[in-house]
This record gives sequence, C-alpha cells and structure tokens, in this order.
Amino acid sequence: MPAASPTVFFGHGSPMNAIENNAFTNDWADFGERFVSLNSSHLKRRESENVRSETPVYPNAVLVISAHWTTQGICVSTNPKPRTIHDYSGFPPELSQVEYPAPGSPALAQHVINLLREFVAPEPICATTSWGIDHGAWSVLRHVFPKANVPVVQMSIDISKPAAWHVEVARKLQKLREYQVLIVGSGNIVHNLGAINWSDNAEPHPSSVAFHKYIVEAIENNDIDAIANYASHPDAAYAVPTPEHFLPLLYVLGARRPNEAPNTVTNGFVYSSLSMYSVAFG
Repeated sequence: MPAASPTVFFGHGSPMNAIENNAFTNDWADFGERFVSLNSSHLKRRESENVRSETPVYPNAVLVISAHWTTQGICVSTNPKPRTIHDYSGFPPELSQVEYPAPGSPALAQHVINLLREFVAPEPICATTSWGIDHGAWSVLRHVFPKANVPVVQMSIDISKPAAWHVEVARKLQKLREYQVLIVGSGNIVHNLGAINWSDNAEPHPSSVAFHKYIVEAIENNDIDAIANYASHPDAAYAVPTPEHFLPLLYVLGARRPNEAPNTVTNGFVYSSLSMYSVAFG
C-alpha cells in the first residue's frame, strides 16, 4: 500500500520563480522527485515481492489553497480545463506567456464541497468554473510537476474568518490525503511588499527574522494555537500586514497528522521582507 500523500506549504515568493532556476525552485523540483509513477518498475517490483511500500506515488490530484484567491465564503473551482491565470503586473512579458495546462478534477471539487458543507452550514459553498490556476499555484507546480499531468483543484480562502477557523477547515480535508490528494498551501510566512528591498544581497529585516523564528519554532513544536494566534506577536504587523499569504500555512498544519515531523523544503529570505520557508509533512 502506498503511503498517504504528504501535505506541503510553499513559500512561493515572486512570480518570477515560475521561470527562474534558483535554490528555491530547485528545492521545489527535488520535492516533486520524491514521487514515482504508479506504473514504475520500482513500485511494480515491490508489489510483486509483497513488500509493503511507503514510497510516495504520484498524487491522484492536487488541492491548492493559494494566497491569490480570497473570497467571502468558500469557493471551489470545478473547471475540468482550468485556465492559467496571470494575476500580476510589472513583470517581463515572457512570464505572461507561460501556460500550465494541468487538467482540473470536478470529482475532487465535489468531494471537497461534500466534506465541508456541514461545517460551513448554513453558509453555502460556491462551485465555480470561472476560476483557473493562479500564479500562487502554477509558479510552484510547474517545478514540482513540470509535465502538468496531475489534476489541480483550487479552493479559495474565506478572508472573513479568523485564523483558527481555517485550521478546522483543513482538519475536515485531512482525509483527502488517504486518497492520494496532495494538499498544498501557497503563500509566505513573512510577506510585506511595502517594505521590500530589491537589492539581491538585502539582509532580512529584524522583524522578519523574529516573526519567522517564532512561527517555525511553533511548527516544530506542533503548537497550532501559537500559530493561529500569530497576530499577538509583536512583529506580526510588519510580517503579516494582510493575512492572505499567511493563512495557506494553516491549511497545511490542519491537514497534518499527529506525530508527523516537519520536513523543511526551502528556507531563507529574499528582499528583506519575504520569507521563502516551505515545509512538508508526511
């Protein structure tokens, strides 16, 4: 039996990471290489030898919670052929020529809706074909799954809800991991565009470092309450001036299973006020 799919938070940083090869994108690609095809000779051999396999297999689908889709209430993309959304400005034209033609999965989208319907009632969950795959998703996934051969479904962030609520939503979704659904959160622990220093050798701001250290230590200690109460940290106003880039982390932590240790995928800062920390469980 294959292991349950992991769950992973990506610090996605600049949209330019979609077309660049750097330490962060290389680590994303390395994360993708941990998966093997269900039809691989390696997995077939293990099965023929009747050996229990904990080898991660290609997921049946990816569920992405991205900082770049916020709504009032929850929305789920049901589009079987989601478009590549170029939701940014001021970047080189070649970035907007990138397409990530992964299929959607209406079946997974409906499963997500079914899992959450009772929890959010009486509020409705909107199912929409108008959304596609935004850059918070495809800028990372094109390195993790460069063949775009894994179906992608996006779920929006209900920006009207408190942090702890998002953790509870994720706990309802945790079961998806048993069905080889890779749950992805994409944002940044520290994301302050107003304080960016565009110098390549910019040192991280002290408030970036202090808040990042607080959150990473809480992740390592599985202290979800401390993370959900992030706004009480003295450096939160600097590190998280708006919540949309921080909240995707909570979905990954809520989908974490007891005793799953964090595995750092990427780490470090860019432009003084962006944390590129990424972490996986399972």
